[in-house]
Amino acid sequence: MFEEVYKGEFNGIAVGRVKRNQDFTKGLGFYHNEYQMQYIFDGERYFFYQGTCYRMMPGTITIIDKSKIAKTNIIGGSHHDRLLIELKESAIAPMCSMFGVDVKKFFSEHHGVYQVSEDEYFQDILTNIEKLAIGKRSASTEGRIKLEIMKIFIEQDRLQKRKLGKLNEAGVKPHIEKQKKVHQVADYIAENYEKIDSVSELADQFYMSKAYLCRIFREVTNFTISEYINLYRIVASKQYLMDENMSMAEIANRLGYDSLTYFERVFKKQMKVSPLQYRKSVLKVR
Repeated sequence: MFEEVYKGEFNGIAVGRVKRNQDFTKGLGFYHNEYQMQYIFDGERYFFYQGTCYRMMPGTITIIDKSKIAKTNIIGGSHHDRLLIELKESAIAPMCSMFGVDVKKFFSEHHGVYQVSEDEYFQDILTNIEKLAIGKRSASTEGRIKLEIMKIFIEQDRLQKRKLGKLNEAGVKPHIEKQKKVHQVADYIAENYEKIDSVSELADQFYMSKAYLCRIFREVTNFTISEYINLYRIVASKQYLMDENMSMAEIANRLGYDSLTYFERVFKKQMKVSPLQYRKSVLKVR
């Protein structure tokens, strides 16, 4: 069962709530590769980042930095009810500037999971955001939602005190050995993404069959191995594209792509624009 309770866009901010009793990869919001905050009302999910798991349980809010490769998915469970807030940097940058908030620094430093169920301050913020998202819109709705989000940014010290630690082996009881192996593979990919020629080579590196590795990696991370490698390559490519002296072919080669055409296709699928369009857009604002 999938129930989209509501979903709305407010000029660069998307707010939605969804209930599911099964997991799949369809996105809830409007944007791609933007900042996110997820709040769990019911059920459990896991926050997977660089080979480490964090538990997203009722009453937790997860801060997700768009520059980091992270995924939330169900492990050993099915039902969940969550609120997702997606933010385009351009939509909140003006107000952040007014309040002296560095939005990039906030998401970079607070990328993680926080238990806020017993904190009335954060509970009031989330309740207000929901009310504004589902209520009748007015000229002030967008600004009021931004102000509520700004309250989270401002109370960074309060938020930090509620950060949850990573799960140890006792915290991830089901299939712990399988998850440990996937985490090892994920760490290896993070450090060697530009040198991995094939999934078969990766499987040999960890003494597993290709079929078994592909199956457990997707089960734990919700990514295929190729998707995970490409995500790291695309993150790196955005830095290379800032250098006007590097050709597209040179960038593709550095990332480990044999074909420029394939690099361009993967980049556009992830970023919704071609590498050349991305380069022009970022250089234009410099």
